[in-house]
Amino acid sequence: MDSLKLPLKVQRSIREQVEESDLDSPDDLILLARDFVDRPEVFSDLLQSDFGFPALMAHRVRATVMEFFQQEEADLKKKSSTKLKTNGKENNSIFVTDGNSIINLDETETAVKKPIYKKVVVNENASRRKQNNNDAYGLPKNYKTLYVTLGKELDDFYSFMTKPSTASQESPIRDATAKVYFRHAKLFLGWFIGNRINEIDPESISLRDIFPNKERESADNILNFVLWLQTTRSISVSYEANLLRGLIKLLKFRFSRESLADPSYGEKSFDDIPMIREIRRLHRDANKRQSVSPRSSNEDRKWLTWSDYLKVIQDVKVELAELIADFETKPPRRSSAQSKARKIAIFYQYYLVLAFFACVPDRQRTIRELEIGRTFIKDQGSGLWMIKHGPDDYKTGKTYGDRPPLMLSKELVPSIDEFLQRWRSHLNPETDALFCQPRTGRPLTQDSVYQIVARNCYKYTGKKTNPHLLRDMIVTHVRDSDASEKQLEALALYMGHSIQMQRSSYDRRTLQRKVAPAVELLQNVNQNANSSQDG
Repeated sequence: MDSLKLPLKVQRSIREQVEESDLDSPDDLILLARDFVDRPEVFSDLLQSDFGFPALMAHRVRATVMEFFQQEEADLKKKSSTKLKTNGKENNSIFVTDGNSIINLDETETAVKKPIYKKVVVNENASRRKQNNNDAYGLPKNYKTLYVTLGKELDDFYSFMTKPSTASQESPIRDATAKVYFRHAKLFLGWFIGNRINEIDPESISLRDIFPNKERESADNILNFVLWLQTTRSISVSYEANLLRGLIKLLKFRFSRESLADPSYGEKSFDDIPMIREIRRLHRDANKRQSVSPRSSNEDRKWLTWSDYLKVIQDVKVELAELIADFETKPPRRSSAQSKARKIAIFYQYYLVLAFFACVPDRQRTIRELEIGRTFIKDQGSGLWMIKHGPDDYKTGKTYGDRPPLMLSKELVPSIDEFLQRWRSHLNPETDALFCQPRTGRPLTQDSVYQIVARNCYKYTGKKTNPHLLRDMIVTHVRDSDASEKQLEALALYMGHSIQMQRSSYDRRTLQRKVAPAVELLQNVNQNANSSQDG
Protein backbone atom coordinates (compact mmCIF):
# COMPACT_ATOMS: atom_id res chain seq x y z
CA MET A 1 0.00 0.00 0.00
CA ASP A 2 2.90 2.35 0.77
CA SER A 3 4.10 2.04 -2.84
CA LEU A 4 0.87 3.61 -4.10
CA LYS A 5 0.85 7.37 -4.46
CA LEU A 6 -2.06 8.13 -2.17
CA PRO A 7 -2.42 10.89 0.41
CA LEU A 8 -1.75 9.65 3.95
CA LYS A 9 -5.31 10.47 4.99
CA VAL A 10 -6.69 8.31 2.16
CA GLN A 11 -4.27 5.49 3.02
CA ARG A 12 -5.47 5.55 6.62
CA SER A 13 -9.10 5.40 5.46
CA ILE A 14 -8.34 2.44 3.23
CA ARG A 15 -6.53 0.61 6.02
CA GLU A 16 -9.51 1.14 8.32
CA GLN A 17 -11.87 -0.13 5.62
CA VAL A 18 -9.67 -3.19 5.07
CA GLU A 19 -9.77 -4.01 8.77
CA GLU A 20 -13.59 -3.97 8.67
CA SER A 21 -13.76 -6.09 5.50
CA ASP A 22 -12.88 -9.71 4.77
CA LEU A 23 -9.42 -8.73 3.51
CA ASP A 24 -6.52 -9.67 5.76
CA SER A 25 -4.27 -6.76 4.86
CA PRO A 26 -3.85 -3.92 2.33
CA ASP A 27 -1.50 -6.22 0.43
CA ASP A 28 -4.45 -8.56 -0.13
CA LEU A 29 -6.21 -5.63 -1.78
CA ILE A 30 -3.36 -5.36 -4.31
CA LEU A 31 -3.41 -9.12 -4.97
CA LEU A 32 -7.16 -9.02 -5.49
CA ALA A 33 -6.82 -6.11 -7.92
CA ARG A 34 -4.39 -8.04 -10.12
CA ASP A 35 -7.22 -10.39 -11.09
CA PHE A 36 -9.13 -7.46 -12.55
CA VAL A 37 -6.46 -5.66 -14.59
CA ASP A 38 -8.54 -6.22 -17.73
CA ARG A 39 -11.82 -5.35 -15.94
CA PRO A 40 -11.11 -2.41 -13.60
CA GLU A 41 -14.77 -1.39 -13.37
CA VAL A 42 -15.61 -4.85 -11.97
CA PHE A 43 -12.93 -4.34 -9.31
CA SER A 44 -14.48 -1.11 -8.02
CA ASP A 45 -17.97 -2.68 -8.05
CA LEU A 46 -16.61 -5.63 -6.07
CA LEU A 47 -15.06 -3.35 -3.45
CA GLN A 48 -18.46 -1.78 -2.90
CA SER A 49 -20.68 -4.85 -3.03
CA ASP A 50 -18.49 -7.43 -1.25
CA PHE A 51 -16.23 -5.36 0.99
CA GLY A 52 -18.36 -2.35 1.88
CA PHE A 53 -16.11 0.36 0.40
CA PRO A 54 -17.81 3.74 -0.11
CA ALA A 55 -18.28 4.48 -3.82
CA LEU A 56 -15.81 7.39 -3.96
CA MET A 57 -13.11 5.45 -2.13
CA ALA A 58 -13.65 2.38 -4.34
CA HIS A 59 -13.24 4.40 -7.53
CA ARG A 60 -10.20 6.23 -6.15
CA VAL A 61 -8.54 2.94 -5.18
CA ARG A 62 -9.35 1.47 -8.58
CA ALA A 63 -7.82 4.39 -10.50
CA THR A 64 -4.69 4.49 -8.34
CA VAL A 65 -4.06 0.74 -8.30
CA MET A 66 -4.54 0.39 -12.07
CA GLU A 67 -2.16 3.29 -12.69
CA PHE A 68 0.35 1.55 -10.41
CA PHE A 69 0.03 -1.69 -12.43
CA GLN A 70 0.54 0.16 -15.72
CA GLN A 71 3.72 1.76 -14.40
CA GLU A 72 4.86 -1.61 -13.03
CA GLU A 73 4.39 -3.23 -16.45
CA ALA A 74 6.26 -0.39 -18.16
CA ASP A 75 9.19 -0.87 -15.76
CA LEU A 76 9.27 -4.60 -16.47
CA LYS A 77 9.42 -3.96 -20.21
CA LYS A 78 12.45 -1.72 -19.73
CA LYS A 79 14.21 -4.48 -17.79
CA SER A 80 13.47 -6.98 -20.56
CA SER A 81 15.42 -5.14 -23.26
CA THR A 82 17.50 -7.33 -25.54
CA LYS A 83 20.76 -5.79 -24.32
CA LEU A 84 21.30 -5.85 -20.59
CA LYS A 85 24.00 -4.11 -18.64
CA THR A 86 25.44 -5.87 -15.64
CA ASN A 87 27.81 -4.11 -13.18
CA GLY A 88 28.34 -1.29 -15.64
CA LYS A 89 29.39 -3.65 -18.45
CA GLU A 90 27.30 -4.54 -21.45
CA ASN A 91 25.97 -8.09 -21.43
CA ASN A 92 26.27 -9.47 -24.96
CA SER A 93 24.26 -12.63 -24.33
CA ILE A 94 21.82 -13.33 -27.13
CA PHE A 95 18.16 -13.02 -26.21
CA VAL A 96 15.23 -14.05 -28.39
CA THR A 97 11.53 -13.70 -27.77
CA ASP A 98 8.55 -15.81 -28.78
CA GLY A 99 6.14 -12.97 -28.00
CA ASN A 100 5.45 -14.17 -24.48
CA SER A 101 8.82 -15.03 -22.95
CA ILE A 102 12.50 -14.13 -23.18
CA ILE A 103 15.13 -16.84 -23.60
CA ASN A 104 18.86 -16.38 -22.95
CA LEU A 105 20.65 -18.62 -25.45
CA ASP A 106 24.00 -18.25 -23.69
CA GLU A 107 22.83 -19.88 -20.45
CA THR A 108 23.85 -23.48 -19.86
CA GLU A 109 20.20 -24.39 -19.34
CA THR A 110 17.66 -22.46 -21.41
CA ALA A 111 15.50 -20.47 -18.99
CA VAL A 112 11.97 -19.78 -20.16
CA LYS A 113 9.98 -17.17 -18.29
CA LYS A 114 6.36 -18.26 -18.11
CA PRO A 115 4.06 -15.44 -19.23
CA ILE A 116 1.61 -13.91 -16.76
CA TYR A 117 -1.63 -15.89 -16.56
CA LYS A 118 -3.72 -12.93 -17.72
CA LYS A 119 -1.50 -12.44 -20.78
CA VAL A 120 -2.11 -15.94 -22.15
CA VAL A 121 -4.90 -15.68 -24.73
CA VAL A 122 -6.63 -18.94 -25.59
CA ASN A 123 -9.34 -17.49 -27.84
CA GLU A 124 -8.08 -14.57 -29.94
CA ASN A 125 -11.55 -13.61 -31.23
CA ALA A 126 -13.06 -13.52 -27.74
CA SER A 127 -10.12 -11.43 -26.51
CA ARG A 128 -10.60 -8.88 -29.29
CA ARG A 129 -14.33 -8.67 -28.57
CA LYS A 130 -13.62 -7.98 -24.89
CA GLN A 131 -11.13 -5.21 -25.71
CA ASN A 132 -13.44 -3.52 -28.23
CA ASN A 133 -16.46 -1.98 -26.51
CA ASN A 134 -17.52 -0.01 -29.57
CA ASP A 135 -19.75 -2.83 -30.79
CA ALA A 136 -21.30 -3.64 -27.42
CA TYR A 137 -24.91 -4.72 -27.67
CA GLY A 138 -27.70 -6.20 -25.59
CA LEU A 139 -30.32 -4.65 -23.34
CA PRO A 140 -28.99 -2.31 -20.61
CA LYS A 141 -29.37 -3.19 -16.93
CA ASN A 142 -32.24 -0.73 -16.55
CA TYR A 143 -34.17 -2.16 -19.51
CA LYS A 144 -37.31 -2.64 -17.38
CA THR A 145 -37.45 1.11 -16.80
CA LEU A 146 -36.59 2.09 -20.38
CA TYR A 147 -38.75 -0.48 -22.15
CA VAL A 148 -41.72 -1.06 -19.83
CA THR A 149 -43.84 -3.32 -22.04
CA LEU A 150 -40.89 -5.37 -23.23
CA GLY A 151 -39.64 -5.71 -19.65
CA LYS A 152 -42.96 -7.23 -18.56
CA GLU A 153 -42.90 -9.59 -21.55
CA LEU A 154 -39.43 -10.79 -20.61
CA ASP A 155 -40.60 -11.53 -17.06
CA ASP A 156 -43.43 -13.59 -18.57
CA PHE A 157 -40.94 -15.27 -20.91
CA TYR A 158 -38.85 -16.49 -17.97
CA SER A 159 -41.96 -17.88 -16.26
CA PHE A 160 -43.00 -19.51 -19.55
CA MET A 161 -39.66 -21.38 -19.63
CA THR A 162 -39.53 -22.46 -15.98
CA LYS A 163 -43.15 -23.02 -14.92
CA PRO A 164 -45.88 -25.35 -16.24
CA SER A 165 -48.24 -23.68 -18.70
CA THR A 166 -51.07 -24.85 -20.93
CA ALA A 167 -49.55 -22.81 -23.77
CA SER A 168 -45.96 -24.05 -23.52
CA GLN A 169 -46.42 -27.49 -25.20
CA GLU A 170 -43.19 -28.55 -23.42
CA SER A 171 -42.06 -29.37 -19.91
CA PRO A 172 -40.42 -26.56 -17.88
CA ILE A 173 -36.66 -26.26 -18.15
CA ARG A 174 -34.18 -25.75 -15.31
CA ASP A 175 -33.25 -22.27 -14.12
CA ALA A 176 -29.64 -22.75 -15.23
CA THR A 177 -30.74 -23.37 -18.84
CA ALA A 178 -33.43 -20.67 -18.73
CA LYS A 179 -30.85 -18.07 -17.69
CA VAL A 180 -28.77 -18.87 -20.76
CA TYR A 181 -31.78 -18.55 -23.09
CA PHE A 182 -32.84 -15.36 -21.31
CA ARG A 183 -29.40 -13.83 -21.85
CA HIS A 184 -29.52 -14.72 -25.56
CA ALA A 185 -32.95 -13.09 -25.85
CA LYS A 186 -31.70 -9.87 -24.22
CA LEU A 187 -28.70 -9.76 -26.54
CA PHE A 188 -30.89 -10.06 -29.63
CA LEU A 189 -33.44 -7.53 -28.38
CA GLY A 190 -30.73 -5.03 -27.46
CA TRP A 191 -29.23 -5.35 -30.95
CA PHE A 192 -32.64 -4.94 -32.60
CA ILE A 193 -33.55 -1.82 -30.59
CA GLY A 194 -30.10 -0.34 -31.08
CA ASN A 195 -30.52 -0.52 -34.85
CA ARG A 196 -33.98 1.08 -34.74
CA ILE A 197 -33.60 3.49 -31.86
CA ASN A 198 -35.20 6.35 -33.87
CA GLU A 199 -38.08 4.23 -35.15
CA ILE A 200 -39.51 2.82 -31.92
CA ASP A 201 -41.47 4.03 -28.93
CA PRO A 202 -39.45 2.83 -25.89
CA GLU A 203 -42.50 2.68 -23.65
CA SER A 204 -44.55 0.47 -25.94
CA ILE A 205 -42.00 -1.58 -27.93
CA SER A 206 -43.15 -5.19 -27.76
CA LEU A 207 -42.27 -8.63 -29.10
CA ARG A 208 -45.29 -8.21 -31.39
CA ASP A 209 -43.53 -5.26 -33.03
CA ILE A 210 -40.34 -7.27 -33.52
CA PHE A 211 -42.11 -10.44 -34.72
CA PRO A 212 -45.37 -9.09 -36.19
CA ASN A 213 -46.55 -12.41 -37.64
CA LYS A 214 -45.69 -16.11 -37.69
CA GLU A 215 -44.72 -16.28 -41.35
CA ARG A 216 -41.28 -17.38 -42.49
CA GLU A 217 -40.29 -13.88 -43.61
CA SER A 218 -40.46 -12.65 -40.00
CA ALA A 219 -37.31 -14.67 -39.35
CA ASP A 220 -35.27 -12.06 -41.25
CA ASN A 221 -34.51 -10.11 -38.05
CA ILE A 222 -32.94 -13.15 -36.42
CA LEU A 223 -31.06 -14.08 -39.59
CA ASN A 224 -29.65 -10.55 -39.88
CA PHE A 225 -28.62 -10.68 -36.22
CA VAL A 226 -26.70 -13.92 -36.78
CA LEU A 227 -25.04 -12.51 -39.91
CA TRP A 228 -24.02 -9.41 -37.94
CA LEU A 229 -22.49 -11.58 -35.23
CA GLN A 230 -20.57 -13.60 -37.81
CA THR A 231 -19.12 -10.58 -39.61
CA THR A 232 -18.46 -8.15 -36.76
CA ARG A 233 -17.79 -10.45 -33.81
CA SER A 234 -16.50 -13.62 -35.50
CA ILE A 235 -18.65 -15.89 -33.35
CA SER A 236 -17.95 -19.62 -33.37
CA VAL A 237 -20.38 -22.07 -34.95
CA SER A 238 -21.06 -23.65 -31.55
CA TYR A 239 -22.06 -20.26 -30.12
CA GLU A 240 -24.32 -19.69 -33.14
CA ALA A 241 -26.06 -23.02 -32.52
CA ASN A 242 -26.57 -22.27 -28.83
CA LEU A 243 -27.84 -18.78 -29.58
CA LEU A 244 -30.41 -20.04 -32.08
CA ARG A 245 -31.64 -22.58 -29.55
CA GLY A 246 -32.35 -19.75 -27.10
CA LEU A 247 -34.08 -17.60 -29.72
CA ILE A 248 -36.29 -20.52 -30.75
CA LYS A 249 -37.50 -20.60 -27.15
CA LEU A 250 -38.27 -16.86 -27.36
CA LEU A 251 -40.33 -17.46 -30.51
CA LYS A 252 -42.26 -20.27 -28.83
CA PHE A 253 -43.24 -17.80 -26.13
CA ARG A 254 -44.21 -15.14 -28.68
CA PHE A 255 -46.49 -17.50 -30.63
CA SER A 256 -47.63 -19.69 -27.71
CA ARG A 257 -51.25 -18.53 -28.12
CA GLU A 258 -51.27 -19.00 -31.89
CA SER A 259 -49.89 -22.53 -32.17
CA LEU A 260 -52.34 -25.43 -32.35
CA ALA A 261 -49.71 -28.20 -32.42
CA ASP A 262 -50.28 -31.04 -29.95
CA PRO A 263 -47.11 -32.98 -29.02
CA SER A 264 -49.21 -35.46 -27.00
CA TYR A 265 -50.46 -36.82 -30.37
CA GLY A 266 -47.00 -37.12 -31.87
CA GLU A 267 -46.73 -33.65 -33.39
CA LYS A 268 -43.57 -31.61 -32.93
CA SER A 269 -44.10 -28.65 -30.62
CA PHE A 270 -44.91 -25.39 -32.44
CA ASP A 271 -44.30 -27.04 -35.81
CA ASP A 272 -47.29 -25.19 -37.26
CA ILE A 273 -45.45 -21.87 -36.92
CA PRO A 274 -43.50 -21.29 -40.19
CA MET A 275 -41.09 -18.85 -38.55
CA ILE A 276 -40.08 -21.40 -35.90
CA ARG A 277 -39.58 -24.07 -38.58
CA GLU A 278 -37.24 -21.67 -40.41
CA ILE A 279 -35.10 -20.93 -37.32
CA ARG A 280 -35.01 -24.66 -36.56
CA ARG A 281 -33.61 -25.18 -40.05
CA LEU A 282 -30.88 -22.60 -39.35
CA HIS A 283 -30.15 -24.36 -36.06
CA ARG A 284 -29.79 -27.77 -37.75
CA ASP A 285 -27.45 -26.21 -40.30
CA ALA A 286 -25.31 -24.70 -37.53
CA ASN A 287 -25.13 -28.07 -35.80
CA LYS A 288 -23.91 -29.74 -38.98
CA ARG A 289 -21.26 -27.07 -39.53
CA GLN A 290 -20.23 -27.35 -35.89
CA SER A 291 -19.15 -30.97 -36.34
CA VAL A 292 -16.61 -30.09 -39.06
CA SER A 293 -15.62 -26.51 -38.21
CA PRO A 294 -12.20 -25.71 -36.66
CA ARG A 295 -12.17 -24.86 -32.98
CA SER A 296 -12.19 -21.15 -32.15
CA SER A 297 -9.60 -21.38 -29.38
CA ASN A 298 -5.94 -22.36 -29.44
CA GLU A 299 -6.00 -25.95 -28.16
CA ASP A 300 -2.25 -26.05 -27.60
CA ARG A 301 -2.59 -23.42 -24.87
CA LYS A 302 -5.11 -25.38 -22.82
CA TRP A 303 -4.97 -29.09 -23.67
CA LEU A 304 -3.41 -31.50 -21.16
CA THR A 305 -3.13 -35.25 -21.28
CA TRP A 306 -5.02 -36.97 -18.50
CA SER A 307 -1.71 -37.97 -16.91
CA ASP A 308 -0.66 -34.31 -16.91
CA TYR A 309 -3.87 -33.38 -15.11
CA LEU A 310 -3.39 -36.06 -12.46
CA LYS A 311 0.13 -34.71 -11.93
CA VAL A 312 -1.34 -31.24 -11.28
CA ILE A 313 -3.55 -32.71 -8.55
CA GLN A 314 -0.54 -34.41 -6.99
CA ASP A 315 1.49 -31.18 -7.08
CA VAL A 316 -1.34 -29.26 -5.38
CA LYS A 317 -1.61 -32.00 -2.74
CA VAL A 318 2.12 -31.79 -2.00
CA GLU A 319 2.00 -28.00 -1.65
CA LEU A 320 -1.06 -28.28 0.60
CA ALA A 321 0.76 -30.79 2.83
CA GLU A 322 3.70 -28.37 3.11
CA LEU A 323 1.40 -25.53 4.14
CA ILE A 324 -0.24 -27.64 6.85
CA ALA A 325 3.12 -28.96 8.09
CA ASP A 326 4.51 -25.43 8.33
CA PHE A 327 1.37 -24.30 10.18
CA GLU A 328 1.66 -27.13 12.71
CA THR A 329 5.43 -27.13 13.27
CA LYS A 330 5.76 -23.35 13.40
CA PRO A 331 2.61 -22.12 15.13
CA PRO A 332 1.89 -18.56 13.92
CA ARG A 333 1.23 -15.68 16.23
CA ARG A 334 -2.38 -15.24 17.24
CA SER A 335 -2.71 -12.16 15.02
CA SER A 336 -1.80 -14.11 11.87
CA ALA A 337 -3.12 -17.57 12.79
CA GLN A 338 -6.56 -17.00 11.28
CA SER A 339 -5.07 -15.60 8.09
CA LYS A 340 -2.82 -18.64 7.62
CA ALA A 341 -5.59 -21.09 8.49
CA ARG A 342 -7.82 -19.40 5.94
CA LYS A 343 -5.09 -19.69 3.31
CA ILE A 344 -4.86 -23.43 4.00
CA ALA A 345 -8.66 -23.75 3.76
CA ILE A 346 -8.63 -22.03 0.36
CA PHE A 347 -5.82 -24.27 -0.87
CA TYR A 348 -7.57 -27.34 0.53
CA GLN A 349 -10.61 -26.36 -1.49
CA TYR A 350 -8.46 -26.09 -4.63
CA TYR A 351 -7.16 -29.61 -4.07
CA LEU A 352 -10.58 -31.15 -3.50
CA VAL A 353 -12.21 -29.43 -6.48
CA LEU A 354 -9.44 -30.68 -8.78
CA ALA A 355 -9.54 -34.17 -7.26
CA PHE A 356 -13.34 -34.40 -7.52
CA PHE A 357 -13.13 -33.70 -11.24
CA ALA A 358 -10.69 -36.60 -11.59
CA CYS A 359 -13.09 -39.00 -9.82
CA VAL A 360 -16.25 -37.60 -11.42
CA PRO A 361 -15.40 -35.74 -14.66
CA ASP A 362 -18.78 -34.08 -14.69
CA ARG A 363 -20.04 -30.65 -15.68
CA GLN A 364 -18.82 -27.97 -13.31
CA ARG A 365 -22.36 -27.32 -12.07
CA THR A 366 -22.07 -30.63 -10.18
CA ILE A 367 -19.06 -29.36 -8.21
CA ARG A 368 -20.36 -25.93 -7.33
CA GLU A 369 -23.85 -27.17 -6.33
CA LEU A 370 -22.71 -29.98 -4.03
CA GLU A 371 -24.90 -29.68 -0.95
CA ILE A 372 -23.83 -31.34 2.29
CA GLY A 373 -26.42 -33.87 3.37
CA ARG A 374 -28.44 -33.75 0.15
CA THR A 375 -26.39 -34.24 -3.03
CA PHE A 376 -23.13 -34.84 -1.15
CA ILE A 377 -23.45 -37.64 1.38
CA LYS A 378 -21.36 -40.32 3.04
CA ASP A 379 -22.40 -43.89 2.34
CA GLN A 380 -22.80 -45.58 5.71
CA GLY A 381 -22.03 -49.03 4.34
CA SER A 382 -18.77 -48.36 2.51
CA GLY A 383 -17.73 -45.16 4.32
CA LEU A 384 -17.15 -43.50 0.95
CA TRP A 385 -18.32 -40.03 0.03
CA MET A 386 -20.63 -39.90 -2.96
CA ILE A 387 -22.63 -37.54 -5.15
CA LYS A 388 -26.32 -38.38 -5.50
CA HIS A 389 -28.34 -36.67 -8.22
CA GLY A 390 -32.06 -36.63 -8.89
CA PRO A 391 -33.47 -35.60 -12.29
CA ASP A 392 -33.38 -31.89 -11.40
CA ASP A 393 -29.77 -31.90 -10.24
CA TYR A 394 -27.97 -32.34 -13.56
CA LYS A 395 -28.25 -31.20 -17.16
CA THR A 396 -29.55 -34.39 -18.78
CA GLY A 397 -31.75 -35.41 -15.84
CA LYS A 398 -34.92 -35.30 -17.92
CA THR A 399 -33.46 -37.92 -20.23
CA TYR A 400 -31.77 -40.24 -17.74
CA GLY A 401 -33.73 -39.66 -14.52
CA ASP A 402 -32.17 -40.57 -11.16
CA ARG A 403 -28.45 -40.89 -11.59
CA PRO A 404 -26.40 -43.80 -10.23
CA PRO A 405 -24.34 -42.77 -7.18
CA LEU A 406 -21.11 -41.08 -8.23
CA MET A 407 -18.59 -42.55 -5.82
CA LEU A 408 -15.46 -40.62 -4.88
CA SER A 409 -12.15 -42.38 -4.39
CA LYS A 410 -11.53 -43.96 -0.99
CA GLU A 411 -8.18 -42.14 -0.93
CA LEU A 412 -10.11 -38.87 -0.68
CA VAL A 413 -12.12 -39.86 2.43
CA PRO A 414 -9.53 -38.66 5.01
CA SER A 415 -9.02 -35.38 3.12
CA ILE A 416 -12.75 -34.66 2.82
CA ASP A 417 -13.27 -35.48 6.50
CA GLU A 418 -10.40 -33.21 7.55
CA PHE A 419 -11.61 -30.37 5.33
CA LEU A 420 -15.11 -30.54 6.81
CA GLN A 421 -14.03 -30.95 10.42
CA ARG A 422 -11.04 -28.62 10.59
CA TRP A 423 -10.68 -26.21 7.69
CA ARG A 424 -13.98 -25.39 5.99
CA SER A 425 -15.13 -23.18 8.89
CA HIS A 426 -12.22 -20.79 8.18
CA LEU A 427 -13.95 -19.85 4.91
CA ASN A 428 -16.91 -18.51 6.94
CA PRO A 429 -19.49 -20.38 4.83
CA GLU A 430 -22.98 -18.94 4.64
CA THR A 431 -24.34 -21.93 2.76
CA ASP A 432 -24.75 -25.71 2.91
CA ALA A 433 -22.79 -25.97 -0.32
CA LEU A 434 -19.61 -27.97 0.24
CA PHE A 435 -17.43 -25.36 -1.45
CA CYS A 436 -17.79 -21.60 -1.04
CA GLN A 437 -16.23 -18.34 -2.12
CA PRO A 438 -13.58 -17.26 0.41
CA ARG A 439 -14.56 -13.59 0.18
CA THR A 440 -18.32 -13.95 0.56
CA GLY A 441 -19.03 -17.38 2.05
CA ARG A 442 -21.56 -17.98 -0.73
CA PRO A 443 -21.49 -20.99 -3.10
CA LEU A 444 -18.88 -21.07 -5.83
CA THR A 445 -19.93 -19.48 -9.11
CA GLN A 446 -19.24 -20.72 -12.62
CA ASP A 447 -16.31 -18.31 -12.82
CA SER A 448 -15.00 -19.45 -9.41
CA VAL A 449 -14.71 -23.08 -10.55
CA TYR A 450 -13.21 -22.01 -13.87
CA GLN A 451 -10.53 -19.96 -12.10
CA ILE A 452 -9.65 -22.78 -9.68
CA VAL A 453 -9.07 -25.24 -12.51
CA ALA A 454 -7.48 -22.88 -15.02
CA ARG A 455 -5.14 -21.11 -12.59
CA ASN A 456 -3.88 -24.27 -10.90
CA CYS A 457 -3.33 -26.06 -14.19
CA TYR A 458 -1.50 -23.02 -15.50
CA LYS A 459 0.59 -22.72 -12.36
CA TYR A 460 2.00 -26.23 -12.71
CA THR A 461 1.88 -26.85 -16.48
CA GLY A 462 1.60 -23.51 -18.27
CA LYS A 463 -1.72 -24.60 -19.84
CA LYS A 464 -5.04 -22.78 -19.20
CA THR A 465 -7.21 -25.88 -19.00
CA ASN A 466 -10.89 -25.27 -18.26
CA PRO A 467 -13.37 -27.47 -16.35
CA HIS A 468 -15.40 -28.60 -19.36
CA LEU A 469 -12.25 -29.62 -21.22
CA LEU A 470 -11.59 -32.18 -18.48
CA ARG A 471 -14.51 -34.23 -19.83
CA ASP A 472 -12.91 -34.25 -23.27
CA MET A 473 -9.55 -35.19 -21.76
CA ILE A 474 -10.77 -38.27 -19.89
CA VAL A 475 -12.89 -39.52 -22.83
CA THR A 476 -9.97 -39.06 -25.22
CA HIS A 477 -7.66 -40.87 -22.80
CA VAL A 478 -10.03 -43.80 -22.26
CA ARG A 479 -11.00 -44.23 -25.91
CA ASP A 480 -7.30 -44.32 -26.77
CA SER A 481 -6.83 -47.21 -24.34
CA ASP A 482 -7.91 -50.86 -24.47
CA ALA A 483 -11.27 -50.11 -22.84
CA SER A 484 -14.07 -52.39 -24.03
CA GLU A 485 -17.27 -51.09 -25.63
CA LYS A 486 -19.11 -52.14 -22.46
CA GLN A 487 -16.76 -50.00 -20.34
CA LEU A 488 -17.15 -47.05 -22.71
CA GLU A 489 -20.94 -47.27 -22.49
CA ALA A 490 -20.71 -47.39 -18.70
CA LEU A 491 -18.49 -44.29 -18.70
CA ALA A 492 -21.00 -42.44 -20.88
CA LEU A 493 -23.83 -43.30 -18.46
CA TYR A 494 -21.64 -42.29 -15.51
CA MET A 495 -20.89 -38.93 -17.13
CA GLY A 496 -24.54 -38.31 -17.99
CA HIS A 497 -24.48 -38.47 -21.79
CA SER A 498 -24.98 -40.97 -24.60
CA ILE A 499 -22.32 -43.16 -26.20
CA GLN A 500 -22.95 -41.20 -29.44
CA MET A 501 -22.26 -37.93 -27.63
CA GLN A 502 -19.09 -39.50 -26.23
CA ARG A 503 -17.89 -40.32 -29.74
CA SER A 504 -18.94 -37.10 -31.47
CA SER A 505 -18.35 -34.35 -28.90
CA TYR A 506 -15.88 -35.48 -26.25
CA ASP A 507 -13.43 -37.68 -28.16
CA ARG A 508 -10.58 -35.35 -29.21
CA ARG A 509 -8.37 -37.97 -30.86
CA THR A 510 -7.19 -37.09 -34.36
CA LEU A 511 -8.52 -39.13 -37.29
CA GLN A 512 -5.07 -40.70 -37.59
CA ARG A 513 -5.22 -41.94 -34.00
CA LYS A 514 -8.80 -43.15 -34.41
CA VAL A 515 -7.99 -45.31 -37.45
CA ALA A 516 -4.64 -46.56 -36.09
CA PRO A 517 -6.19 -49.83 -34.75
CA ALA A 518 -7.66 -50.51 -38.21
CA VAL A 519 -4.27 -49.95 -39.84
CA GLU A 520 -2.66 -52.31 -37.36
CA LEU A 521 -5.43 -54.87 -37.90
CA LEU A 522 -4.95 -54.84 -41.70
CA GLN A 523 -1.20 -55.15 -41.32
CA ASN A 524 -1.63 -58.19 -39.07
CA VAL A 525 -4.16 -59.77 -41.48
CA ASN A 526 -1.83 -59.31 -44.42
CA GLN A 527 1.19 -60.62 -42.51
CA ASN A 528 -0.72 -63.71 -41.40
CA ALA A 529 -1.93 -64.32 -44.96
CA ASN A 530 1.61 -64.05 -46.33
CA SER A 531 2.93 -66.37 -43.62
CA SER A 532 0.34 -69.03 -44.45
CA GLN A 533 1.22 -68.83 -48.18
CA ASP A 534 4.91 -69.15 -47.44
CA GLY A 535 4.19 -72.21 -45.33
